[in-house]
Amino acid sequence: MHSQKKNTLPEDNWSQFRCPTGVSGRKVAASMNKGHWDLTTWGLKYVSINPDSIILDAGCGGGKTINRLAKRAFQGKIYGIDCSADMVEYSKQVNKKFVAADRVEIVQSAVENTGFRDEFFDLVTAVETYYFWPNLTEAFVEIKRVLKKEGWFLVISEMIKDGLYEEENAEIIAKTQVQLVELEEMQKMLCSAGFSRVKIYRKRKSYWNAVLAQK
Repeated sequence: MHSQKKNTLPEDNWSQFRCPTGVSGRKVAASMNKGHWDLTTWGLKYVSINPDSIILDAGCGGGKTINRLAKRAFQGKIYGIDCSADMVEYSKQVNKKFVAADRVEIVQSAVENTGFRDEFFDLVTAVETYYFWPNLTEAFVEIKRVLKKEGWFLVISEMIKDGLYEEENAEIIAKTQVQLVELEEMQKMLCSAGFSRVKIYRKRKSYWNAVLAQK
């Protein structure tokens, strides 16, 4: 396994990962937009995105994933939610052309209570974010509710709970206050929430992982 690269963010920025705000939050957002590019590319290969897909990016952060999804679903619409009002505005700026064309809409909302109607989305994505959600069970039930029948939920992460990762990255885990879940446990939770099929993917010689669940 490759150990995670040492992060050199200023000390006061670590707490910003959960719900980025202010100047430090914008720095974290810019860092995430750049740093998550390859991970997101790898994870998105496990889903099919149609030109007219309606997609929700939960915990959209800096908005770069929304931008990528909008380019692929060029006849559809992408929605984003984030707990931080500052990240909502930041993401809107990153996607201002798509927002102006009514192809992207980003709002402040909790993943446990998105505010969207039943069976609205073809796909829900969550990139490097589930471990900040306060209640995974409630989040998974809500995501299933807003997905269309046979819709997909994709979780993409570079952190993992497998024994080795926690030992090698104990400092980062403590500083970012993440709550990691074993992939097999997440699979069980998604099945309990009512998802019909759940697949787990791991990148070879890496901690990168993806969990794909179908309603």
